[in-house]
Amino acid sequence: MADQLMRERQDAPIWNAIEVGAYKQALKLVDKRLLKKPNDYLEALKIFIRSKSPLLSEKAAVLVHLEELPLRKSTIKELETIQLYEEAYGEIFPLPEESWARIIGETRWQCVKSCPKEEELGEDSFKECLAHNDIDHARQIANSLEKNFPGNHGYLFWNITTMFLFSITTKYPENQRKLWGTLAFATIQKLANATKDAADPTKLPLRSIHTPQELLLWHRIAEVLGKPEQRLEYLRHPNLGPESVVAKGEWQLWRIRLNLLKTTHQWKELSEITGALLKRARTKDEAGQLSEANFCDWIVWDGFVCSANELGGNELRETVLSEVEAHLKPDSGVDKSWRRNASLAKVTILFKERSPFSLETESASDRVDILEEYLTTYGSATTTYGDLRPFVEKLKESEKQYLLSNLVENKLFGTALAEKDNYKTSKKLTQHINAYKLRYLLSFSIPANSHRQRPTQFSGDTEFACPACGRKNVHACTSCLKLFALDAIRLYLMAVEGGRASWNLLPTDQHPADDLLVLATMCLITIAQSVTKHQDGTLMDGKTSYILQTVALLEYAASFSESNFQIRLLLIRLYQYLGNGLLAMRAFDKLGLKQIQLDTLSYVLFDRISSFHPHEFSELGETQLKPPLDILKKQQKMIRGTPSQISRNTRLSYKHGSYNSVFELKEVSDKLECTLASVMSVVETMKINRLIPPKESTNSGLDILPPNFDSADSKISDTCDYATFPNFETTLGASFEELSRYRPGLSDTRARVNVNNQHLAKLLFQSSSAGKAEADAYIQEFLTSPPSRMKLDDTQNYLTDIEDLARICHEEMTLIVTSNLDSTRWNDANFSSILKASNLNLTARLEEAVEQVKNLNAIVPAFGSVLHIFYTTYDLSLITHAFCNFLNSKEKTLHTSQSPHTPQILAQTKELKQAISEQAAAVKKGLDEGGWIDKVLDSVNGTQGNETLFSELGDLVDAGQLEVWAGDLVEGWKDSCEGLMLKKVVV
Repeated sequence: MADQLMRERQDAPIWNAIEVGAYKQALKLVDKRLLKKPNDYLEALKIFIRSKSPLLSEKAAVLVHLEELPLRKSTIKELETIQLYEEAYGEIFPLPEESWARIIGETRWQCVKSCPKEEELGEDSFKECLAHNDIDHARQIANSLEKNFPGNHGYLFWNITTMFLFSITTKYPENQRKLWGTLAFATIQKLANATKDAADPTKLPLRSIHTPQELLLWHRIAEVLGKPEQRLEYLRHPNLGPESVVAKGEWQLWRIRLNLLKTTHQWKELSEITGALLKRARTKDEAGQLSEANFCDWIVWDGFVCSANELGGNELRETVLSEVEAHLKPDSGVDKSWRRNASLAKVTILFKERSPFSLETESASDRVDILEEYLTTYGSATTTYGDLRPFVEKLKESEKQYLLSNLVENKLFGTALAEKDNYKTSKKLTQHINAYKLRYLLSFSIPANSHRQRPTQFSGDTEFACPACGRKNVHACTSCLKLFALDAIRLYLMAVEGGRASWNLLPTDQHPADDLLVLATMCLITIAQSVTKHQDGTLMDGKTSYILQTVALLEYAASFSESNFQIRLLLIRLYQYLGNGLLAMRAFDKLGLKQIQLDTLSYVLFDRISSFHPHEFSELGETQLKPPLDILKKQQKMIRGTPSQISRNTRLSYKHGSYNSVFELKEVSDKLECTLASVMSVVETMKINRLIPPKESTNSGLDILPPNFDSADSKISDTCDYATFPNFETTLGASFEELSRYRPGLSDTRARVNVNNQHLAKLLFQSSSAGKAEADAYIQEFLTSPPSRMKLDDTQNYLTDIEDLARICHEEMTLIVTSNLDSTRWNDANFSSILKASNLNLTARLEEAVEQVKNLNAIVPAFGSVLHIFYTTYDLSLITHAFCNFLNSKEKTLHTSQSPHTPQILAQTKELKQAISEQAAAVKKGLDEGGWIDKVLDSVNGTQGNETLFSELGDLVDAGQLEVWAGDLVEGWKDSCEGLMLKKVVV
């Protein structure tokens, strides 16, 4: 203690100098002490101070010293010394984890090995290795802790957990992973056997399983390396089963047991166990409470019903139905949510056992009656549609028609409009909403999906008959869809009459009628998509009119339900289609995304934001929205912080013995390592920085992606949240999120194409601003691993047409650069012809891009498709211009056959820029002419001889609110135009 106090007094002047940035003074003080009494701590302190220096020479010297640390003959024995080296490492630059493991991880392990009885040193080193994903050294340290502190039960499981963690970490050699995985299983197997053999489960030996988390760890390891039969044997044992003293009522163990019985087809045992659990669930304890009500969980009912179906026989069927009735008795005391599971079990078993008959028989409605009984009982629950949808999808056509006719004729809940007063209750409203959803499913979603899946089975020009009216239609029965949507909208407007106050809603509550409006707008979007002859940008065009009406309705609904995610998501998508970035961003901003949602839902607006609205937003009233680049940076900041959060939680999991969560966190970490959303964020940032050069140096975000993330064998995971998007479609086909796309969504293929394009752009722009040595290094790196040509699946639609054209241009430029700068290729017999073909193809593609821009019609206002072409071609022109400059700067080192082609490419590039500039000017001129608010209102409200939905709705929608929205819409179009015209993008 005295030595520590003396060191602190001696160190005080040094740390004071460091804090004020007087590094030279601090070094002098350290050197002075080193002369008197050299030691490892002072050497580390000196390296730490030198790492603070801004000089590259100093940093290089520090790096050399750090690289030599693991090779030292004498081992560092102080924790403080290692921590100083670790901080010095962090000051140099953020090296990859592999370097940390090689330098600091190895140094820490050597230190622990030399001082095995220093418990604090071991624990600290173990946690730091985990924090940097250095599982190998963490495993060795955990093993050391277990051996040197045999009385610590926790270290035993730290060692087992880390061995198994090592075995499932793919960056380590396969043979080592297999070895340590086997050892982990063998070790925990011994502990499980010790628990199993214990005479008194309350007095277990030290080396045995003591807690539910340790038991779950055994099952996790056994799931990978053991056998299901062995796991079931242990689950049946009174010392290791779900009701053992060790399990402490852990529900997950019951789930494991039931799933294993189902997987291994042990139906008799499954039936007995689930039946017993369900009986216990409805049995009251001494206090008259249902203390085991959680045994009514759906997994128990599912196992009970499945086993009865598999074993067959009336006796088991009656047993299930008797249990159902016992749960549904009014005096059973079973909570409503658990009773719903019982009813769903009844639907499941009766639905499966009753074979469908034709409508001519007396039993035609058997299965429909079962569904209708459930619907009338639980129709007031918002989950009812999701419960019944899988069963409705399995009905025969005759049964579907029977159910549909009952729903259309309002036989279940009566006519909503006729009972207005009673209708305005959440219970009654939800009943009608569920009925409308089922009508939509039967009338439109299932038939449309069948048509998409098997178009050749329908007669005529891939036509199919509408289930509602019988007419033949190519895409969808727009007449029936329109009538259905109108009916739903009227019902919705009636429900919101009187505002939120009439429903006693809290500010954060969604309006109970929201789903009705969302369903109606989905119909309108489907109608708009079915309009085959249309022109984007013509406001009186049928498709555009339907889209504008849909947006107007959604904005109206948003005023009643500020917190409704689904309404906002639909608005964002439709505003993207309309080319209105300002209002799309307003809707996105009101989502109020936080933490991981910034990553999982970023795609809804920021996928292709660089070709939609790369510039800052204009003010909208008193609202000033953040620029796209700021949102992308916020997303990247969140992504950067995620690994440290996971590491912190992993350390806490070890500390508190929550071993199962270690692997749950590992699964999350692996999935988040490289995602489509993170690649999208980096690509869009790089594009925006190219389109609108930042005033100061900015980070492109590449550091959030792992090394070699773009290699062919790397995995890019899709973590985007598509489930939040509204979806009442059949589960047999595509979701509404997919169906409502007007251009291809995120994909692994497009992510890799974009990354390849950015590699070329990075070379062209960085080499132009770098010194000769640095530029040569960029070129050499590019030539060593040039972007490879992507082989696209012709049956899939990954890119828009203009993106595909840009892809081809980038591939040709890459080939031209590598062919010209790699002289080893020049001797190839086909070299000149290949190089010529690439140059000619690039020129031809640029000509094609010019034609696409010039031939754009109805560009005022510029919708999303037009903006996408403008920005994509302009970005292409920037890259081809830089490409020509790059070739001209290397003219002396290029192959002689290249010289006639470069001027032609440059000429086409300039023509492309000119075409974009002229078209953008035409957009601005058109918007400046005025009268656009009236045009929007005419498109929505309709004119004489051109009626719309709003014409039929009359005055049900507030006209003043509609006019304000139309004004905002026009301001948004002007804002999009500003991005093109104010020398921010097109010059």
